[in-house]
Amino acid sequence: MTAAGERSATYYVAFWSEDNLLVLCGHQHKTLADAAACIQGTDGFVRAFTDGHERPLTNVEQDELVRALLALYLRFRDLSRKDCKTGALNDRAFREVLSYESKRSRRGRTPLTVVSLDLDGFKAVNDILGHDTGDLVLKVVVWTMQSTLREMDSVARLGGDEFALLLPETPLDSARVVLDKLHKALKDAMKAYRWEVTFSIGAVTFRDPPTTPDHIINAADRVMCQVKRTGKDRISLLALD
Repeated sequence: MTAAGERSATYYVAFWSEDNLLVLCGHQHKTLADAAACIQGTDGFVRAFTDGHERPLTNVEQDELVRALLALYLRFRDLSRKDCKTGALNDRAFREVLSYESKRSRRGRTPLTVVSLDLDGFKAVNDILGHDTGDLVLKVVVWTMQSTLREMDSVARLGGDEFALLLPETPLDSARVVLDKLHKALKDAMKAYRWEVTFSIGAVTFRDPPTTPDHIINAADRVMCQVKRTGKDRISLLALD
């Protein structure tokens, strides 16, 4: 019993099942959000304890728990779509966005530009300055691209020092202006850190994009590889019907 005038003490405990056995987290969480984050099974739930006695969650607490679980789900879904090193979209997420935007482009008959971007000299940075510096280079590249491009554009790291950009509703002439601005911003960022890194950029503007993301990405990648073979550190654009 709680003495008159004293405030009841409530804490929350997370439970879930493992091998048909009920498991509890072993923590006395002060908030439902903390308890929800402790759940480690898909069948998990939270129980409330006030003054050491278990009690059902109130309607208000149940609503709060649902909101906490939804927030966790959205957070982990977002993390599963991001490259852990740079925060850019990962390969899977980029292909999902590209698939959606290519369908929208075909329906609305609007141009779609896809860009393949590769870092020149990145291996030397890793070899000479170390992988920590190499990781920082990748992060600065992504930050620069995200701050230079529009909110509706997508930036993805496909692996290593290879990046892909998606510019919806962007015709060839507009893409050229955007990429010239981006190329300068990236080179300025590298100069600010005194990193000897440049950028080979290949872009394709589709009037009627292919139905598969692989075909779209490969088309931009071929243009970028041609840039790498013929001098690096420049931009090449191609328009396809």
